[in-house]
Amino acid sequence: MRSMLPQPRGAESRLTDGRGACKLWGMVRVTDLERDYGVVVSGLRPHEGGFESDCWVADDTWFVKMWKQPGLPTGLGMLHELRGLGLPVPEAIPAVSGELYAVCAGRPYAVFPYVHGRVGTFDDWQTTAQALRQLHELEVRVELPPFSMDERHVRKLAQRLDHPWIVDRRDEVAAAVRRLDAAVERAQAKTVPEIICHLDFGVHNLILDDDGQIAAILDWEQAVIGPREHDLWIAGDLSELEAFLDEYGAYDLDIDHLEYALLARGLRDMAARVLNDIDRPGVDTWGFDRITRLDSDLKRFRPYCRTA
Repeated sequence: MRSMLPQPRGAESRLTDGRGACKLWGMVRVTDLERDYGVVVSGLRPHEGGFESDCWVADDTWFVKMWKQPGLPTGLGMLHELRGLGLPVPEAIPAVSGELYAVCAGRPYAVFPYVHGRVGTFDDWQTTAQALRQLHELEVRVELPPFSMDERHVRKLAQRLDHPWIVDRRDEVAAAVRRLDAAVERAQAKTVPEIICHLDFGVHNLILDDDGQIAAILDWEQAVIGPREHDLWIAGDLSELEAFLDEYGAYDLDIDHLEYALLARGLRDMAARVLNDIDRPGVDTWGFDRITRLDSDLKRFRPYCRTA
């Protein structure tokens, strides 16, 4: 199962071939692509996006990503640097303006080469662990923001404990937020190695080719320079947790940063669904279930952690 937001039911029928805008959803049109990028295509088809974007594929050649918020996208320029480090990272192509994005109907959008392949699954845990190890072993030679443990969306969630999807378990959510605060305080008092962190290195952001090798690593917008533990939340979603950590080569991890990463991921994914009133089942799968198994997950991580 993917932790990304699934394509809304019926979206295919509400979208046009790209020659006219859809009033319900808004979309990039083929005429916009030609005007803004000089790209001529015959049509667009919807593709799964996420909580922050709507996406389309143009002629199986281009991938179009339109952000839902009007603020200008950041981090597109670093994709070239990441690719220069040997990572399979699709780069945004320049618009006619020279920028790496254009604006349509008040919303920014970018165009990338379309990468053919399949989206990763939890069965690809071994390949995922190998790719994450490759990323974390890179010498830091890119400019990325420093990591932050300021969980603003979790703060908003804490103010919505009366939401019907969580009101019956509001005490659990409040306790999890308090526990997160305590983990942050302990983690901030420690000095740990910092590397390139993707922060959303889940199987849903991996494209694999026909040979099962990674063809692309997607969605680098959250990338930071930070502790490796902050990328290892993915192991907690796997029944093969120990095997994943062995394949990754985990050792000398910090238990407080791990507790923060696991707990923050669950609360963030819960907040994304509650605050947007979307994907009710995901509140349990990606929120409460993660919070409930936190202690058992940490027990499984502990043999890979430093003792002092």
